[in-house]
Amino acid sequence: MAKAKKAVNLKKKGKIVSLIRKSNNLIEARYNFDVWEMRLFLILISHIRRDDQDFGEYRIYYSDVAKTFGLNMKRGYAEIRDAAKRLLDKKFYVDSVVDGFQRQSIYHIIRKISVLKEGQDGKLGIENQEYIDVKIEDEMKPLLLQLQRSFTTYDFDNIINLGLHSIRIYELLKQYESIGHRTLKFDEMKKMFELEDKYPLFANFYAKVIAPSVKEINEHTDLLVTKAEQIKEGKKTQAIRFEFKVQKKLKNYIEIPKTEQGVIDFNQKPIILEPNSPLASAVNDDRFAKFYSKVVETLGVTPSVFIELIKIYKDEQFEQAIRVTHRAKIEGTIKSNMPGFFVQALKNGYTDQKEERKKKEKKEEIKKQMQEQLSILESEKQEHIFDRIRELTASNPSLTDEAIETLKLTDAGKKLIQEEEYRLERPLSIEDFRQIKALRKLVIDTLFIKNVSSFSDIISDFDAKVHQIKNIDIF
Repeated sequence: MAKAKKAVNLKKKGKIVSLIRKSNNLIEARYNFDVWEMRLFLILISHIRRDDQDFGEYRIYYSDVAKTFGLNMKRGYAEIRDAAKRLLDKKFYVDSVVDGFQRQSIYHIIRKISVLKEGQDGKLGIENQEYIDVKIEDEMKPLLLQLQRSFTTYDFDNIINLGLHSIRIYELLKQYESIGHRTLKFDEMKKMFELEDKYPLFANFYAKVIAPSVKEINEHTDLLVTKAEQIKEGKKTQAIRFEFKVQKKLKNYIEIPKTEQGVIDFNQKPIILEPNSPLASAVNDDRFAKFYSKVVETLGVTPSVFIELIKIYKDEQFEQAIRVTHRAKIEGTIKSNMPGFFVQALKNGYTDQKEERKKKEKKEEIKKQMQEQLSILESEKQEHIFDRIRELTASNPSLTDEAIETLKLTDAGKKLIQEEEYRLERPLSIEDFRQIKALRKLVIDTLFIKNVSSFSDIISDFDAKVHQIKNIDIF
């Protein structure tokens, strides 16, 4: 049997980044873990390296798990052993569209585990056997290995102090980090989290899932959620719009490991920053925090050069240069000087076929999101107009009579009134204009046109929001 792979310790002196990489399909999949199943799964995939071609058999030591999550309990090993056993029966449900039809792929997650048998607690040397070997199902490769596009990466550190739903929401927001906002439908979130049978009212879901998650995300991760706004259709909440930004908090040291051809020496001690040094003054900058690990630690660019570059180039330029450099390394284009290649890629805007395709896909994704937001805004606008009409007619009932008389003079109004009177075999009453949907719409439209000045604030507010959406820079 091949020796199980062991990841670099998740927690050591200094800051070592252990990355979680998932395809976006996996992040949006339907599944339901408990908190220890989720933690174990994330620890497991943190063992996977970017250039792995196949899954190994991964070894997870209880001592590492205990240090990472600050455990101090007698059943510690039993907790993760039981979670591993439960994961054997868990599945991911991933939706897709093929030739215009909705399809669903169902993935088993774990192929095999090796654990310490129960009933051996207290035996001599038990600590040396407190590990779990795990083999991931090969069918999971498209979701976890060799990810080139449509994937999300984050530092494992961000989820250590999060609860189950907080982790799910963090990942869903992290997908949209470059955009800074995301609208998630209430029913779709419940489906993803497998909570269809719980929280029938949005208020319960918000109180039990959304609010605690936002609090934990803001306290313990690199994201700061500034708004969680309800999106309604009529009186019913249909979705929630999250607005957020990066808020990376770096400690008073930065680890600068020796890098050679992208291989990091994690044994080098962290450099302690002098209080007035340029590097120290940059530590609290959000953009510094966002790119430091990717550019300095992974690509080997010196901190002084990185500080100068971060002053000049935009986030999207950094992100493109990082992606192009990684692909060039994989394809063998870079023979020796990877830091130098990255700097030239950044300064000269290097691109490639995959980068151009990614740009096109991102444009299409943003356009789709814009259309969804415009549709939601239009629904909100109509709801506000309808509420205003109710206020106006309640204070001045004659407005409704005037609108009906005006409607009778229009071709469309005459025709519809005649059709309904013929159908009902009697003249229409005021109540008919309220109850018959087509007539009610015509009356509302007429009221709006005749009293348009009463809606100027609503129109102005929504026009401004539409203008803001339509002017998003999609490069």
